[in-house]
Amino acid sequence: MPKDGGRVECLMNYPDREFRWWIYLPSHSTFLLRSGRETSGTTRIDVAFNDVSALELPVIMSGLTIEKPEPVKVRELLARGCVNAHTLDNLMTVRGSGYEGYIVAAIIGTDESAKRFQEDDVWGICSWAWGV
Repeated sequence: MPKDGGRVECLMNYPDREFRWWIYLPSHSTFLLRSGRETSGTTRIDVAFNDVSALELPVIMSGLTIEKPEPVKVRELLARGCVNAHTLDNLMTVRGSGYEGYIVAAIIGTDESAKRFQEDDVWGICSWAWGV
């Protein structure tokens, strides 16, 4: 929920980067977004989510801002049946240029590095997915 007199708490903001779904493992409740240095900048940025119970996001995202949702958004998602009262603490809105979505995840982590697009992530998520 918003803090500081109604302002939304921003958890992450990369407005000038392109992110894409890299790996989604429903069986492990794990989701990895990636912005490669080859397409979006001088570094690679990985955003990992764990204990994922719901998400609604495009596959390719121009810009990435992750925030705690405003009360009106919470009510909308509750009314649509996308989330329930037990998952509200883990609800985050995700938006960028031309899209808005959400993810429900207990843990979020980021890693910024000089690794290439195809190299493994620091959490080993790629190893689980590809059985390496």
